[in-house]
Amino acid sequence: MKIALACQSVLLEKSLELFLKNHIYSYKQCDFVIADRHIEIDKPLFYISYNDSNLNIPFSKSSLILSIENFYNTTLKRDVKVDKKIVKEVDIDKIEKKITELTNNFRDDLVKVIKNYYDN
Repeated sequence: MKIALACQSVLLEKSLELFLKNHIYSYKQCDFVIADRHIEIDKPLFYISYNDSNLNIPFSKSSLILSIENFYNTTLKRDVKVDKKIVKEVDIDKIEKKITELTNNFRDDLVKVIKNYYDN
């Protein structure tokens, strides 16, 4: 879980850095952003505020971690569903034929190696 911070409140940002020190990354590397205001970004936004947010202030370290994990898992599940759709669109017959071809080639090469070893 890679998180970037974009908080106006210095106190909130320092608290989050302390609680999440092993998960803080730059915006380019992160999975989602935690902010104390609504911002327009191209990554998922975990919003912390006094009301109507992913996590309300005040919060404890444990409630922060639980809320972030739930948010991350929800976001991740959405991405997994998209990946499953892509896999379904792939022609399974083509994959099976390719696997069979590779397996047969490997078997033939293995038989050649064994015959060469015992013929010498």
